[in-house]
Amino acid sequence: MLQPIPAGFSRPVFESQSTFRAVLQAMANPGRTVPMPVAAQGPQGWPGTMAALVLTLCDMDTPLWLDPVARTAEALRFLRFHCGSPVCDRPREAAFAVVMDPPVMPGLDGFHLGDAEYPERSTTVLMWSPGIGSGGRGARIHGPGVDGLGELPLEWLPERFCGQWRSNAGLFPCGVDIVLVGAEAIVGLPRTLKVEEGACT
Repeated sequence: MLQPIPAGFSRPVFESQSTFRAVLQAMANPGRTVPMPVAAQGPQGWPGTMAALVLTLCDMDTPLWLDPVARTAEALRFLRFHCGSPVCDRPREAAFAVVMDPPVMPGLDGFHLGDAEYPERSTTVLMWSPGIGSGGRGARIHGPGVDGLGELPLEWLPERFCGQWRSNAGLFPCGVDIVLVGAEAIVGLPRTLKVEEGACT
C-alpha cells in the first residue's frame, strides 16, 4: 500500500520565497552559514532543509539528478506531485543535483559544467553536509563575497573535495555551483570561490 505523499510546504508561497532569499544570501556570501527559515515535509530520509530547497528551486523545466540514497520510490512520487521535475539518469544532464552521500558522489567534472555561450546552464549541486555548525580545521578561502580571507571547515566537505574544487574554479565562467545543506542552515560555494593551495587535498 502506498504511503501518503509528504505535504511539502505548509504555506508554499511564503516559505518558498523565504527559502529562495536564504539561497541568494548564501551564494552572495560564500562560506558563511545562513540559517534556513523553514524545513519542508519531504520524503523519508530527506532532511527538511533539502526538501525545502528542491521545492523552491526545481520545477518541470529543471532536470534533476538524485544520487542513489536520495532516489527512492517515495522521493520520485514526491517530486512528480509537487514540482514535476524530470529526473535524469546522468549527472551531466541535470540543472540541479541532490547528493545525500557525498563520499561516493561523482566527480564535479561529471556534472554539467556549462559552456562558453551558456555558462549559467551548469549544474547546481545540493550536497548534504550534516557537519555544518561544527568547527575544526578549516581551508582558507577567498573570492567575491568573502570578507578578506575566510575559512571553510573541512568537516563540512567530503574527502578529496578541495582538489576537485580548485579544478572547478579554474573553469570559470563555466563550472558547477554547490549549496552545502545542513539540518538547519546552508552554505553557498559559487564557482568563483577560491580555496588556497595546500589548505586541503
